[in-house]
Amino acid sequence: MLKTEDLVSSIECISYDQEKVYSSVKEALVQIGFELPEGKTVLIKPNIMTQNRPEQNSITHYTVVDALCRLLKEKNCRIQIGESIAFYQKGLTRKAFEKSGIQKIAAEYDALLLPFEESPLIKVPSPASKIKELYIPQCLLEADMIINACKLKTHGGLRLSGALKNMFGCLPGGYKQRIHQWCRNDYELSDVFLDIHEILRPALSVMDGVISLDGGPSAIGKPVMTSRILASSSAAALDLAACRILGYAPEEIPTLIQAKNRKWISSYEDFKVLGDLPSVKFRFLVKGKIPESYEKPGLFVTHTYVTPDIRSSRCNCCGDCLEVCPVQAILPGDQHPVIDTKLCINCYHCLSICPRGAIIIKSSAANKFIRLVRRIVGI
Repeated sequence: MLKTEDLVSSIECISYDQEKVYSSVKEALVQIGFELPEGKTVLIKPNIMTQNRPEQNSITHYTVVDALCRLLKEKNCRIQIGESIAFYQKGLTRKAFEKSGIQKIAAEYDALLLPFEESPLIKVPSPASKIKELYIPQCLLEADMIINACKLKTHGGLRLSGALKNMFGCLPGGYKQRIHQWCRNDYELSDVFLDIHEILRPALSVMDGVISLDGGPSAIGKPVMTSRILASSSAAALDLAACRILGYAPEEIPTLIQAKNRKWISSYEDFKVLGDLPSVKFRFLVKGKIPESYEKPGLFVTHTYVTPDIRSSRCNCCGDCLEVCPVQAILPGDQHPVIDTKLCINCYHCLSICPRGAIIIKSSAANKFIRLVRRIVGI
């Protein structure tokens, strides 16, 4: 017999008109019987991988976040919206909130914006992955409920960017790329995603599938009209439904293989869709055997994060950065603190803490070039 968490609602939504999206999200929750809490602190985790605009269709559209905020406001909840972008650009996640349209939504609903790189990190043992411990933003651990507001996209590496993968964005800044470096293949990386889910236990996953992205996860992908809002209390069940839309078999998706290995799902058919799933042609699916190991680190891993450094002319040796570094990578020096780049996990928390702005970013030539191309091309 199917349990509540095995249900996935699929509601038609043909545009990002705010009223249409609101009614679709509301219906999706009603259909699976999900009740939002009354008077609680609820953190919404959208997918904002970089400083992209809504019309690029690579991020969770602000109208989906608006709908969730509106429903939570009706329940007198305290609303938080948290994220940390993967690609380094000046302004980091706060600039991404602005460009995505989510900053304006937050102001309308008096929601607190939480760039995860600005939150203190708490060391938490990993439930099952080879990464023995994870550093999780404290604000995520303190929320009464987390809503996973993901985007439906194909992914050039992991094949599906959906509900299970979206929670990886809870790790701040370049820490995500460090995790990539430490994992030998997509199975080990997927296990980290699942560990984050086990630690944070998002109660609800809502997927923006109004306009999906083919050839993602970045904005160079092609938009596909899939006209759906999907929701489930199970991220794994939601991704199983997403596979049917994209044209993937679940056994082709590393995250779902690992979810089945952990008994999160008993079989790839053990879920029920309430509503219709569209039949749409996605052209940039990755097929073939999942590699057992990465051949070499890709550009995403090697050049999307950058290394912090200390500008001695600004530093007054107050010691704030030493106190907040979660891995003790900042050490006392002869004239000012120094950063041990081998220990540093690139969480960027020290950047937001330094009262004098003495901690700066040392970008590689490749990172600067990618940022220049992004400005010129508009991606």
